[in-house]
Amino acid sequence: MQFHDSTVDGSDGYTVSIGYVRALFDFLEQQGVPEHVICSPHRVAQLMSQDTHARCGVQEWHALMAAAEQHLQDPWLALSMSAHLKPRHAGLMGFMAMTSGTLRDVGSVVVRFHHLLNDVETVQTQQEGRQFVLEIRQLMHFASPRLTLLTLGSWVWYARWLTGRDDMRFDIDLTQPEPSMIDQHWSFFGGQIRFGQSRNALLGDGRYLTYPVTQQEPLVNRILQQQAVEQMDKLAARSGSFLGKVERLLKGQLDQGDVTLASLAAELNMSPRTLQNRLEESGLSFRAVVDRVRKTQAEVYLKDPGLPLIEIALMLGFANQTSFQHAFKRWTGKSPGEFRRMA
Repeated sequence: MQFHDSTVDGSDGYTVSIGYVRALFDFLEQQGVPEHVICSPHRVAQLMSQDTHARCGVQEWHALMAAAEQHLQDPWLALSMSAHLKPRHAGLMGFMAMTSGTLRDVGSVVVRFHHLLNDVETVQTQQEGRQFVLEIRQLMHFASPRLTLLTLGSWVWYARWLTGRDDMRFDIDLTQPEPSMIDQHWSFFGGQIRFGQSRNALLGDGRYLTYPVTQQEPLVNRILQQQAVEQMDKLAARSGSFLGKVERLLKGQLDQGDVTLASLAAELNMSPRTLQNRLEESGLSFRAVVDRVRKTQAEVYLKDPGLPLIEIALMLGFANQTSFQHAFKRWTGKSPGEFRRMA
C-alpha cells in the first residue's frame, strides 16, 4: 500500500518542524541507509545545519518520506519511525513533556503547543466514558495519513517512555480504509485499530492520565512553557498557512470588541461565506478558532499577576469579567483565579 497525499498540488504554506526531518534521517542511519539515497547531499547538509526552531515545508517532508518508503519497502514507515523517536526530535515540546508532572499535564502541553511540531494539525481532547481521547484534526484541504500515523505513534511512544509503563495499551480510530494486511506495525498500539471511522484519534484508559512523569521538573517546565509561548508567537508571525494568517489577524482584533466573521473576512479580502467554507474544510468553526486564540492569550495574560481580570477580559474582547470567567472555565475546567495560582 502506498500513500497518496496530495501535497504535490501545493500545501498553502504549511510546515513541519525540522525535527520531523531529523527523525527520518536518524531512522535511515539506524537502518544503515545514507541520507543521500533520498535527498541530495547539498540539501541534507542544509537541513541538518538548521537550528531546532527551523521549519520544513510539508510538501518536501512528504517527498522525503515517500522516497524512504520506496527504498525501504516499508509503506508504514511513519509507524516504524514513531517507535524510535527521541525527545530531541520534538524540540521544546519533547522537553516540556519530559518535565511535566503527569500524563494529564503532558496532554495539556500537546493540545496547547502542537503547532510547534507542525501547523498541519490541531489537537483536541475529551472524555468518553472511562477513556480519554486525543483527536487529530488536519487543517489542510487534503488528508495526510503519514502525518496522522506518525503523530499517533509518537504519542504512544512518549506516554510509555515518560512514565516507564510499557504495559499501557491504546485504541486507535482512523479515517483511512482498512489495509489489505494488518502486520506487526499495528501491534505497536496494543489495542483495537478501527479503520473507516469519522475521526483520527487515540483512546486510552482514563487512569493513565494520573501516571507521574518520571523526570518531572516543575520549575524547568514553567520556564520551557514560557519559551514555547514566545516561539508560538514568532511562528504565527511568519506562518504562511491560512490558519496562521487567521489567528494572527484575530490576535490584533480581540481588544477591539467582539470579533465577527464579517470583520475578519474583510481583513482577508474574502467574503464571509468563503472564510466560513475555508475554516469548515479544515474541520474548524469560526467560533472554535476565536476560542482557541482567546484561550492561548488568556493563559499568557494570567501569568502576569499585575493584570486585573477585568483588564484581561477587555483585552480578549469580552464585554465583562463574568463572561471571561465563564468562558475560561469552559476551556480549561479551571477558573482564571485557580489557573493564576497554579501558574
